[in-house]
Amino acid sequence: MRTWRRNRESGLEAELRSNRPEPSDELVNRLEGRVRSHRDARAGDARAGSFRVAFAGALAVGVLAALASVGGLGYAASGAGTAVQQAKRVAHVHAVRTLHKTAAADQYRKPKAKKCPKGMKRVRGKCKRVKKARGVRFHRPPFTG
Repeated sequence: MRTWRRNRESGLEAELRSNRPEPSDELVNRLEGRVRSHRDARAGDARAGSFRVAFAGALAVGVLAALASVGGLGYAASGAGTAVQQAKRVAHVHAVRTLHKTAAADQYRKPKAKKCPKGMKRVRGKCKRVKKARGVRFHRPPFTG
């Protein structure tokens, strides 16, 4: 038995391989005769197979002639066109999506900056007070309901 390692057969393996039973010549000849007779019997089926193909072709031509005479051929063609359009829509190839959430990215990512308190804004990594706009302030009118 070959393994992934390149060592030669062990003594036990070589002994088992040399003492393995072999079929008798009579059994081999009988099996060979049975296979040949089966193959010769199937040679007559070749004509039957060609008859089946011819019958299927004639049946298909007959169905197409019947559909063409009634006008169903155009209906079938439009239905086939619709089916192809639907199949294209369903089988649309989408771009490969790559996930950037890996164990390494999770472990070694840069720490997120903490949120600044209300009324402050982050500028160059530090929280600074936001200047309030001066001028007229707009207040919502009271609810009169």
